Amino acid sequence: MLRQRSNSTCMCPHDLAICERVFDQVCADENLDPLDPDAEILAEMVVAIFRNAHTGERELLEAVRSHRRRAAGT
Repeated sequence: MLRQRSNSTCMCPHDLAICERVFDQVCADENLDPLDPDAEILAEMVVAIFRNAHTGERELLEAVRSHRRRAAGT
């Protein structure tokens, strides 16, 4: 069952861990340095997509990849 999600800025450690793993995977897939300014944009995207009810790690990863492909025009 999906957990209720609030719009507050706080995230539980489990949620943060999911977002971090997805961020790390996309950085690795795209050879993106996690300290690069583009990585900050990626991190914001991961959290925003997560907050839009993508609670599962696999679902979040696919949503982020899909969004990045669309943004790149591929």
